This record gives sequence, structure tokens and C-alpha cells, in this order.
Amino acid sequence: MTRKTILLPLMIIMILFSFCKKEVRTIPDYLRKGTAEYNMNMGYKYLNQGTLNIAMEQFKKALKKKPGMMRASMGLGIVYLQQMKLKESLKLFTNVVKHYPLNADAFNFIGIVHTELGNYDLAKENYLIAANSSKYNTPENAFLNLAMLELKLKRLDNALRYIEKGLIKNPEFVSLYNLKGSIFEQKGFYKKAVYNYERALQLSRVNDVSIKINIARGYIKMGQRRKALNLLEQMLGEAPSAEVRKIIIGMIKQVENR
Repeated sequence: MTRKTILLPLMIIMILFSFCKKEVRTIPDYLRKGTAEYNMNMGYKYLNQGTLNIAMEQFKKALKKKPGMMRASMGLGIVYLQQMKLKESLKLFTNVVKHYPLNADAFNFIGIVHTELGNYDLAKENYLIAANSSKYNTPENAFLNLAMLELKLKRLDNALRYIEKGLIKNPEFVSLYNLKGSIFEQKGFYKKAVYNYERALQLSRVNDVSIKINIARGYIKMGQRRKALNLLEQMLGEAPSAEVRKIIIGMIKQVENR
């Protein structure tokens, strides 16, 4: 699997969990057991933990007690999306916007589903609705999805345009800088690519090895072998898994054999 083919699913997961955490914070902790609200709250708790089957049960319990409950419907739609049950997910999100036409999150998720289904025109339409909604608290997510869709269609300049729009909304959005670096790398502008990767790493709240790998790859393409080797060797002690270490070791061998 190539880097470009895994980029979209990884970003989608990030957006999903960003939404889940936001929803959990809006639900009071003191809700009584047995209420639909309590089941919904527990659903988001298990969804954040990645326990999808239990999350699904909790959201279904909430909807049984309160049919049409918007946040429970959104949560169940997210579960189905992560399980790649796309028709079920699309049905739930579409029902949400039918009853709550200003729910920009739902439009954004409808766009994600259509992207996975290969309905790119419908995906773009829904992303644009979300991105330009005055009611959307995180329009940068929709602009990120628009940029990734354009990247998938190999329309790099369009992707950059949406990235810039997203950065106007949130100038510290790590994923937009990382994607911007990827696009400049594909266009052959390696110095600009490294600058944006480094900006993403600077803004990241975690020690993101994947961004460091992007930076090292940029150094290699710029011919800065020493900087690439120093960074790669440092990362060996930070790699979160044997798979990532294998990637780093392969890059080190690539640089040393040049």
C-alpha cells in the first residue's frame, strides 16, 4: 500500500475522533443511567476508545428511547462509517440533514461516505456546503477533505487552494500543513515541502514520527544526506512499532547506498 492510498483513511480517522471528542465534551457527566442521553454519552466514550460494537449498542439504545436523536444518530453513523457499512452510514447522516439542515458536521460526513463510494461530485458538493457553513465550528476539516479529494483526483493546484482556505480558518491545523508539504513534494518543490512538514511538526502536540519521516524524505530529495541520516537515526529510538522501524531502516540504507 502506497503512502497516497493510506493518506485519506488516516485523515478520516483523525477527523472522526476530533468530532467524537467534541461531542463528548458537550454531554454533562451527571446524566442518570437509563436515559437516552446517558446511552449516547457512553456511546461516544466507547467510540473514542475504538470499541465499535459496544458503541453501536449504546447508540442504538439511545435511539430506541428517543428516535431521531441527532447526536446519537451522528454517533451511530460514525460507527457504521468506521466499519465501512457505507449505505447504513449514509442513510443516518442524510436523515440528520433532513431534520437538521444546518448540521455542517453531517454534510462533512456525507462527503466522506461519498468519497469512499467513489461519488466524487457528490462528495465535493457536500464538503463545500460544510466548509462554507456559518454554523460550522471547524470548517478546516471540510477544507482538508476537499483538498484530499482534489489530491486523489490529481488536481494539485485545486488542493492547494483549499488548503489555503482551511489555513485561513485555522492557521495552526497540523494536518493541512502536512498535506501541503505532500503536495509540494509531488510537484517537485522539495524546499517548500520540507518547510511545511517542519511547520506541521512544530505545531503538533505529539512527537509525530510520521511527519519526521516526511521531513527526512524531503532532505533526501534535496540532496541533504547528512541531515537526513541524522534525523532518521534519531527516529529509530522513537519509532512506535517494528513496522515503522523497518521503514526508517530502509530509508537509512537508501541514503547510505547513494
